[in-house]
Amino acid sequence: MVMEDTLVKNVSELLLESISNIFLVDIINNFIYEYRFENGVLNNISKKELSSYLDGIKEQIKQEDVKEYMNAISLPKLEENNRLGNSYISFSYKTIDNKCYDANSMIVDFNGNKCILLINRLSKEKNSGENSAKYNSLIETVADSILKVHNVFNMDEKTLSNIDGVKNYIDSVFSNLTNSYPELKKSFKTQALNVSGRSKNTILIVDDDALTRNMIKKIFDDEYKIVMANNGKEAIEYIDSNRKKGAFEQSDHIVSIFLDLTMPVMDGFAVLDYLSDKNYLNKIPVIIISGDYERETKTRVYSYNIADMLEKPFDFEIVRHRISNFINLYKSSNSLNSLINNQNNDLKDIIDAYIKAYYVDYDSSIKSISNYIKILATKVMEDYDEYDLNTIMIDKMADAVMYYDIGFYSVPRSVLLKQGNYTKEDINIIRNYPLFGSKVLDYVLSMTSDEVYKKLAQNICKFARENYDGTGYPNNLSKDNIPVEAQIAAVAITYNNIKNKTDKPEDVILSKSGTIFNPKIVNSFKKVIQEFKNI
Repeated sequence: MVMEDTLVKNVSELLLESISNIFLVDIINNFIYEYRFENGVLNNISKKELSSYLDGIKEQIKQEDVKEYMNAISLPKLEENNRLGNSYISFSYKTIDNKCYDANSMIVDFNGNKCILLINRLSKEKNSGENSAKYNSLIETVADSILKVHNVFNMDEKTLSNIDGVKNYIDSVFSNLTNSYPELKKSFKTQALNVSGRSKNTILIVDDDALTRNMIKKIFDDEYKIVMANNGKEAIEYIDSNRKKGAFEQSDHIVSIFLDLTMPVMDGFAVLDYLSDKNYLNKIPVIIISGDYERETKTRVYSYNIADMLEKPFDFEIVRHRISNFINLYKSSNSLNSLINNQNNDLKDIIDAYIKAYYVDYDSSIKSISNYIKILATKVMEDYDEYDLNTIMIDKMADAVMYYDIGFYSVPRSVLLKQGNYTKEDINIIRNYPLFGSKVLDYVLSMTSDEVYKKLAQNICKFARENYDGTGYPNNLSKDNIPVEAQIAAVAITYNNIKNKTDKPEDVILSKSGTIFNPKIVNSFKKVIQEFKNI
């Protein structure tokens, strides 16, 4: 259950003992889970239907505080609060027996399900002033830390495999927390290891021959956790299940895979295809165990970039040393990746303020352009099969367009203030800002596992200023050398930029067909002009 996974196991050490109870309000499933923080332990007290809980709470709270309490656990109210720039609602209330509570409520998104986290603190009197303010700030910081630790496990597979990098990241999150609030309990390094959810290093043995599996198990049983699978299907199910456990369940750190080629249900080559698709072969040494070593088999196997092939029967000590060397070699490689990832994280922190400023400046434009893209791209999909558009791609395009002008901040103010009479150097700076924006997105979106989304965002950012006739920038691309998402975005962006400057912005778009814009895109645009005007 979500609450136990995230708070009971991993967050109890982060909370002050003055916090008396915690509620997770699962509105979608109509449940509320109550927890109480007592003597340093977070205990599960109850699970109730939300509707019956709300009926009961009205009888427990002073009448004048009921409305405020209800607003604080209302998803629409919290969402409205978020839109106003407040991440939580802070309030105080009294119970019928005159106990005073300071409380915070906030929206938390766990596994795609919007829930409300309500954290209460017993206080001496209502509106407890400075202490209440400090408590409010603490709760916000703790909640932010919880979500950061949770979200780190939504990284792409390559980053997530680097356990040292994950531990270091979690350490840094908790260090920031303790620097702000020294009174929080210690032992954060131990806590960080718990949150990462990794147990003893694990070797996976995939072979339908029980004798072979047990022989390999005997070699490594004293040093590693051993997981065995009878066929490729079982192996893939185990790897998938282990990966999906994520941050808050006990999952295995797979350090090596022994794989037979000839098995029932699913053979070794199907497993290699899976490992290749998931990018596991670059981070986990895979050792093939088989009696079939024909030249054609060897060539095919090594094309997967596996670590080694072992011939049956094999010498125990040789296998132990060879595999230990491979595991250490891959660990060293992952440590180097960890260093690179940490450097990238530092750079992301620097860029973060830049991104926030961009969001504020472009907020209204982004929303309109996103709507225009969805309308226009849907029509292009209906009109032209050759662009291979689909509804999932269109949704991603509509979201990815938010970054379309992020590179503009690289243009110096001295150039912007000129408003004409640009030098060659000025023009070169302006023409290259989409390239800068694309590089920024490399860092901003490097944590996402959605490579399609990242590519769409970069293409729109980089190529939306290109012209159909090749006169645009930064690369002077023409016609369908310009990605279709950038061509569609160009129409949407231009329309948005001129809609308040002319009575008929659509005429401007139509007049640029074949020069600035793709005639096919403009043809689809003609059919949705009224929908654009309705935005």
